[in-house]
Parts: sequence; structure tokens; C-alpha cells
Amino acid sequence: MKQIFTKLNLVLLAFSSTQMDAQVSVETFDTYTLSANSFYKNTSTDDWDTPSATFHYSWDVANDYWESGSVYTNVNDTVNGTYTNLYGCIPGEAFSGSNYVTAQGGAKVTLKNLSILSGFYVTNTTYAWKTIKNGNAFSRKFGDTTGTFSGGIYAQGHYPDWFKLVVRGYRAGALLTDSVEFYLADYRATGTANDYVVKNWQFVNCTSLGIVDSVFFYLKSSDVGSFGMNTPSFFSLDNFTTNSTVGISESENMSEISIFPNPANEHLTLQFKAAQNKATVLNIVDVAGRVIKTIEYNSITGINSLKMDVSDLQSGVYFIKNNDSSLQTIKFIKY
Repeated sequence: MKQIFTKLNLVLLAFSSTQMDAQVSVETFDTYTLSANSFYKNTSTDDWDTPSATFHYSWDVANDYWESGSVYTNVNDTVNGTYTNLYGCIPGEAFSGSNYVTAQGGAKVTLKNLSILSGFYVTNTTYAWKTIKNGNAFSRKFGDTTGTFSGGIYAQGHYPDWFKLVVRGYRAGALLTDSVEFYLADYRATGTANDYVVKNWQFVNCTSLGIVDSVFFYLKSSDVGSFGMNTPSFFSLDNFTTNSTVGISESENMSEISIFPNPANEHLTLQFKAAQNKATVLNIVDVAGRVIKTIEYNSITGINSLKMDVSDLQSGVYFIKNNDSSLQTIKFIKY
């Protein structure tokens, strides 16, 4: 059954008397026209665009195969678990609408503006799911009890297999320190009761990456051979959601500013680029104008990331203000 997607309305910063909201973009890929049970194919190896991002793509003309990157697709084949079905997802339909994306490990997406990647919905392809469940001539069936693993069968009674997606963010060509991991299959727990291979759409929260201009998707597996990973290096995604920071007025010392997650429950991160070292005092203020909490912080030249504990706040709307008024209002919601 499809789920209803609710936009995460990430409220960004305002540094003038008028508060500005985030420019939220949810890519459902339904603006592209496809015939039934088909996919994007371009032998000129052209990348393809959405309003907020460029999805990189390459076709090997000489050998006639999809070499790398991402495609938009509506393939609904949940039966064929071989390499002849590279594009279908195991749920058999998009998370919302008609189209979704299937990508290879190593795929790159370039954002058209500096943005926070709120996240996306993800699932296994039919090819990967069937291979993990059944194995094939090249890949091990996950959780197999035959043979040995690192000198002997583990206490789990089977191979502690796993298959995961790793999302890494970049800005100005530099890899950011944080990354997001999501297990598409996990057999590491003792026994078999907790073994799973993802078969539905699940949301991956990527706000911890902060402000990025591009992201890479990497796939890793416990099943590795002489030529690399044996598990098919494909996954599917939908509702790719970003929050652009373009159009936000910035203070003299602070730029490239964001807060995340918003709404927040336990912790809220204020991320910004500072032009110089500077001491500041931040006040968390409620809607009645009362100062609820005061935070002293010394910014350093370059990228700053200030993690604030908001777990003790009551649910509601709050504002962050600083002592010299260069930062006038930051609105966030505590739930």
C-alpha cells in the first residue's frame, strides 16, 4: 500500500525584518513522460534534470549498456530477479505518482542551489532483492549456513550478511565529514527472527549532512569477491526532497546558514560559515518574548556547526536571537 508523503517544512533563517521560509522541492519524477513499464535510455549519455537537481547518467555506446548514474523509470516487474531487469523496484510501483528512480552505486546528483537534502524514500530493486534472498551464480544467498566465514560459522547460525546505502555530501568539491547509512538488508543479528531485506518504501533522513551542492550514493555489501561487491549494485528512490538556501539574507559575519532538523525533538543544529572569529550569545525565546535558554558560542573562521540541546523545551514555536542583532530571527518548532 502506498503511503501519503508529508513535506517536511524546514524553516530556514531570516536576517532582515521579514522572515523567509525554505524553498522546499519534492521531486516525484512524474513530469517525465514514459510509456508503461519503461525507463529512461539515452545512448548519447546525457544527464537529465529536475527543477532542483541534475541526475548524472552514462551509457556505454560501444558495449551497449547502462554504465553509471541514475534513470527515471516506471518498470513494475517484481518477478524477474536477473540482470535483464535492472530498472524495476521490488514494491512494483513508485512511492507516489507513476515514476521513480533506479540508481547504481556511485551515482551522483548535483543540486542547482546550495541546499539541505531533507531525504528521500528508498527500497531495493527486484534484481537486488531476489539475489539477496535466493543467491545466484555470482552472489551468495544472504544468511547461508553452508561453508565457513572468517574461520567458522558465526554464533548467529548463518553468515552475518548486510547490504547498505551510504549517502555522502559535498560542497565546493570537498567531502563533508558526516554521512548517512541505511541498511537495505541486514542479517547480523543473532538467530533469524530479525533478518530482513527491505521490500517497501522507507524514508532516509539526510538533514545531518548539512548544506550541500552535490551528493553521492554508494552501495556496500558483506558479499565481496575478487572483483569487488557481488551483490547487485542497484537501489531505487523516490520523493527526493531538498530545501534551498537561496534567497536568504545573511549577516555580515555569517553566511550559508541553515538549521536542522526542523521540527526538532532533542537536538537542533545551527550551521553557518563565519567570515571571522567572533564571540556571540544566542538566546532561545518563546512566542511571548521570554528568554528560555542562553547559549554562549565562539565562532571560528570557516564552517561552524553548533549543536543545541532542546530536549528540555516544551512543544511549541521558538526563536533564536543573538546579542548584537546581526542575526535577527531564526524560527524553529519543538515537538
